[in-house]
Amino acid sequence: MLVTKKYIKELREKSFIDIPKEEEALILAEFGQYHEPDENGHVYIYTEQDIWEQIRKMIKALNK
Repeated sequence: MLVTKKYIKELREKSFIDIPKEEEALILAEFGQYHEPDENGHVYIYTEQDIWEQIRKMIKALNK
């Protein structure tokens, strides 16, 4: 799954989380594109749960 601006907008609306524009840019940079394969040729594809948890951690760190 890839994160899009639409996904972040829906996340803001459904979860009532304030995601600043700066944080949105970081989220899109990290989860908005597929990563290069590792040394074994495997490409990790994030699940929606993975993405939600990583976004939650990023926002929690930002608010400390």
